[in-house]
Amino acid sequence: MQGATVEGVRIAWARTARDDRRETGRALIRALVAELAPGADPRIEQRCPVCGGPHGRPLLPHAPLLANAAYADPWVVVAVAREQDAEAVGIDVELEGSAPELSLLFAPEDPPDLRGWTAIEAALKADGRGLMVPPDRVRLSPDGYATVPDGGEFRILPIAAAPGTIVSLALRRPRADRPPTRRP
Repeated sequence: MQGATVEGVRIAWARTARDDRRETGRALIRALVAELAPGADPRIEQRCPVCGGPHGRPLLPHAPLLANAAYADPWVVVAVAREQDAEAVGIDVELEGSAPELSLLFAPEDPPDLRGWTAIEAALKADGRGLMVPPDRVRLSPDGYATVPDGGEFRILPIAAAPGTIVSLALRRPRADRPPTRRP
């Protein structure tokens, strides 16, 4: 496991086989739970809001932490933050040079580059609704924020993680710590 800390959020990544990526992600999250909340129950629950399957946003119901995970074979990248440090957290990863087909999602406009796409996906994950919100409705600002319709604003931070990857972290601080919105 390799990792970093960015604005109080612990990021970890590891190589994995495609068949093991979810378990590798869970293992990374459990390791960060042990680090950030020693003695806390590291049990992870996942339930897809669409199909009810055992996937989707990782929840830590027995620890005062938030978690998120992303996959780009062969990499798994996770983010874990203390609830006192973050109200919402999302992370996304793409392989440098990959070319996901985004034109239909953004037509008639041009799709974002990979950095923009990871920022949008991270913000949608932090929002909690994921791709149930049309990605073309997310607005990225040049000052490092993403605005999700009916979901608010998230700070977007580029993360230097696994070699050959582009990683973005979306973060919303707890309300008491959030600076006032600067946009009209």
